[in-house]
Amino acid sequence: MSADPEGLRVEPVDSADGPLFRLTGYLDLSTVDLLRSVVGPACGTGVEVRLDLSGLAFCDSTGVGALVWLYRRASVGTGRLVVYAPRKHVREVLRISGVDRVIPVLGADALPGGAPA
Repeated sequence: MSADPEGLRVEPVDSADGPLFRLTGYLDLSTVDLLRSVVGPACGTGVEVRLDLSGLAFCDSTGVGALVWLYRRASVGTGRLVVYAPRKHVREVLRISGVDRVIPVLGADALPGGAPA
């Protein structure tokens, strides 16, 4: 588990379906390096990497850029990045930026193992 008490928490979640990370807090200029360092190694391994965004309260353009970076890294070979359960305002940022047309954005009901606790 990695945490910044006033920023972002990136928590690996045990999952038989492959890498799953739960994000909580704020994804912005001050926290993107944490996201990249924790999730980046799982990307590019040829598997589906999943991000549970249900606890993400804020995402700015730097955060969107980090998600695109992870997507590109995960898409090398046969892997991919999928995001789940973004809150309404985070989903809007993904829609307005066009990222939701490239990175699959699914609801909480599609999250492996059910909706987040």
